[in-house]
Amino acid sequence: MGYTVVMSLDNIVQQLGSYRAKKVLSRLWVKRSAVAIVIDQANAEQASLLLIKRADNERDPWSGHMAFPGGRYEPGDKNGLATAKREMQEEVGFDIDQLVADSAACGSIDGQCIARLSDIKTSKRVTPNAMIVSPYIFSVQNKPKLIANHEVADTVWVPLSFFAALENRSVYEFKYQDRNIEMPCYRYQGNVIWGLTLSMIDEILRALGADIPQWYRL
Repeated sequence: MGYTVVMSLDNIVQQLGSYRAKKVLSRLWVKRSAVAIVIDQANAEQASLLLIKRADNERDPWSGHMAFPGGRYEPGDKNGLATAKREMQEEVGFDIDQLVADSAACGSIDGQCIARLSDIKTSKRVTPNAMIVSPYIFSVQNKPKLIANHEVADTVWVPLSFFAALENRSVYEFKYQDRNIEMPCYRYQGNVIWGLTLSMIDEILRALGADIPQWYRL
């Protein structure tokens, strides 16, 4: 059994283009970050998402986790979109602005930011001080060449249809404050995809018409 979701990139661009994300207003002292969600359709049958496996780092609260390229806002960033683009270039070597410029010269719109998802507040379980994450979605016609930096252990392209199939959804168990916690997850090629990243994927699927079960991050 699976969700009925149209997976062609053209339909995804059309549906997400009109999506209205929820933005979180915050005080200036609240830290903000952004992530880049790249949707590719090198395969004409289905779109796929670019995920990274974060390198092990004791200073990184998401050390070793599956995630989207991204990081914290820096003073030189014009806005959250600029943060997402910069972090994507730094972490996986993908200069999407260059792709947009090259595509425009050929009359294409490849590499455009097609949508923004809702802002997400990080969990106090992970970061003691609140941080707001803004996800931006980009569409590409072909998988770009990726060069991971020291913050990234691996890069993985996952078909969007994999996430839309209910039978692929599983449970991730961990301990928190002496309690056994179960959270939804996906397991793909030995990687566990859950938490903040999964909440973004679920929002994409819901925007495309999937009936995704509601759940709450700790």
